[in-house]
Amino acid sequence: MKKIILASASKRRSEILKSCGIAHECVVSHVKEIESGNLTVRKIVLKNAVMKAEKVCELSRKEVIISADTLVVSGGKIIGKPRDAKHAKKMLLGFSGRSIKVYTGMCVINALTGKKAQAVDVSGIKVIKMDEKFVAEVFAHLGPYDKAGGFSIEGVGSMIFDDVTGSYFNILGLSMMKLRELFERVGLDILDFVKL
Repeated sequence: MKKIILASASKRRSEILKSCGIAHECVVSHVKEIESGNLTVRKIVLKNAVMKAEKVCELSRKEVIISADTLVVSGGKIIGKPRDAKHAKKMLLGFSGRSIKVYTGMCVINALTGKKAQAVDVSGIKVIKMDEKFVAEVFAHLGPYDKAGGFSIEGVGSMIFDDVTGSYFNILGLSMMKLRELFERVGLDILDFVKL
């Protein structure tokens, strides 16, 4: 059986695959991600995901490569990863009372055949109204903030994020339904890789 390589340093993406019984190895691509420019958010996350997968594929010629890139859009602005805790708190306060969108670009490469498939998934989420005091209190319980938008919907995050539209797992960073479709497009059945 071919081995799956996740071209990502994201613990959450790795945990999603593990929860589905999909064994994999994580290899970080170290490519410089595009964060803005004249491209739409869809094109940015897709381009980043493809660059990551292609880079890792250069090193792994007989494997299945999975990559993803996530960005958050709030008030028409692209929100990437926060620089530090202060920046993450500012982001969270800026989401107060808003509906935000989470875009994840995904790419799968069957390195043995050279077939490649890519797609973008979009989910929506509403944030409760918060003031600076509440943000300061809740922030300590939100876990690592080193992700797009600086937030996690899991754990305490479930108390401030609501009304999810689209894939919940897309908000976590890896839409499994979309991933199954991409595997089919490169001639593979993702269920063949499940070992529970």
